[in-house]
Formats: sequence, C-alpha cells, structure tokens
Amino acid sequence: MTRGHGREPLPSPQAALRLGGMERAFADELMAWAPWAMAATFVIAALAEGLFAARAETAPGLRRPATNLLLGILALLLAALVPTSLVGFAVWSAAKGGAPFPLPPMPLVLAALAALLLRSFAAYWAHRASHRIGWLWRLHRVHHADTAIDATTGFRHHPAEQFVSLLFALPAIWLFALPPAAVAIAELVLIAAGIAEHANIRADGRGWRAATWLFATPAVHLVHHSSRQAQTDSNYGSLFSVWDRLFGTWRDPATEPVERIGLGDAHDRDADRWHRQLLSPFMRDP
Repeated sequence: MTRGHGREPLPSPQAALRLGGMERAFADELMAWAPWAMAATFVIAALAEGLFAARAETAPGLRRPATNLLLGILALLLAALVPTSLVGFAVWSAAKGGAPFPLPPMPLVLAALAALLLRSFAAYWAHRASHRIGWLWRLHRVHHADTAIDATTGFRHHPAEQFVSLLFALPAIWLFALPPAAVAIAELVLIAAGIAEHANIRADGRGWRAATWLFATPAVHLVHHSSRQAQTDSNYGSLFSVWDRLFGTWRDPATEPVERIGLGDAHDRDADRWHRQLLSPFMRDP
C-alpha cells in the first residue's frame, strides 16, 4: 500500500484469482472431512442408541436401515456429479462481488458462526416449504416414510431433494458474501446435526430440556416425524430450534407425545423398498 493514501488499492485480477484459488483449496480440504464427519457422527449415535435407546425397534431386521443407507449413498453419488456446490458458489460469489450485505472482516470462527446461522435459517425455510408445496413434499416424504427413526434416518433422503436445499442456500451465500471456508465449516456441522437429531436416544432429562431452547434435540425432531400431520408440520429446524420458536412452528416435546412414526398404512407398505421410494415422487398416490 502506498503511504499517505486512505485505502488499499484493489487487487489485480490475477491476484484475486490466486486468492480465490487458495480459498477454494482450503474450503475443499475442509469438505474432504465430510464423509468422516458423517461416519463419526453415525458411529457415536449408533453406540448411544445401543446404550440409551428411547424406543424399542418397531421395524426389526436389516431391510429398513439398509434402505435408508442406500438412499443416502445414492444421494451422495448424485452430489458428486453436481457441478455447482455451495463452496464453489461461495468462491464464485466472492470473486464476482456486489453482495448487498457482505460480512465485515472477522475471524474465521465468527464467520463460520454467521454462516451456520444463515445456513440453518435457509434450511428451516427449505424444510418448511417442502411440507407446504406439493411437488417438494413428494420428494421430501421419502424421508418421512421411514416407519421408525434412528441415526440411519438421517441418511434417508430422495437424491433429488438436495437441489431444493441448494435453491434456498445459494441466495444466503450471495447476499452476505459468506467466505468459502466458513460455508464449508457450516456444512460440516449441519451434516453432523442432520444425523444426530434423528438418533433414537433418551433426550428428556433436565439438561436436554434446557437445550431445546436453542437446539433441535432428538426429542424435538421426533415430534416432527410423527404420523399426525399437526405434529409433522412443526419443529422444522435443523440444529437450531429458535427458528421454530420465532416463526410459530414450535411444539414442545415435553407436551407432545408421539404415538406413531411414518406416513400411515398406505405408505408404510413400500417404506423399505428403496426402488419404490426413488420412484414414489413420480407415481400416483396410494
């Protein structure tokens, strides 16, 4: 910087490209941990389920968890083929500039926290829209067709549903010019939360109840998987429960007993047939 001037000159296009490449490389290194984050969270949740199960298994055998995990693998394979990723979009957005509300310079920890709040906010509305808009629900109901709920349910999504998440996440990244590394950290946390919140563990103690003021605990998310629509249309938040409290979709698990999980008899018949679940959004309702 030339002394005596009030501001630094803008970097050259070549320097901006180098900076963008470095940011992308670091963010990509972080995202390389995603499979490990998923695996570690799943193993911990499964061990906790073995020790502190909240409910007896209502669908014994391997067919149900195998269906859930296979749908998750198919979703991951499709994600690998999608050219536009959240991290890649964050790099492109930073290089392009013009964000209306860019974050001020801050440490990566604070930027990651901001990204996590904004991503969870976008995820809340994507989830809520998936229950209110017919064609989105047809994709999302594959997740709700599970007749039990445990850590494997966190993997159970129709592969095409990830595009819905992208539609809601990309505007948040652009509006606030979220740094690529912060986006990557937020994604890792949300990936882990998406598995942990489905764990079949007792989460009704005093500490757990206190946590529900901020976090979507397994007990909170269990209400959302009820077969009663009034309960299903609540507790949309992933990781954070504050969005449900702010936008009127909160139901307290302490006063909302869940009698049954799933979508009902008509859908339960095909719940553990992975190929039927893949086709179900495009088939006539039973």
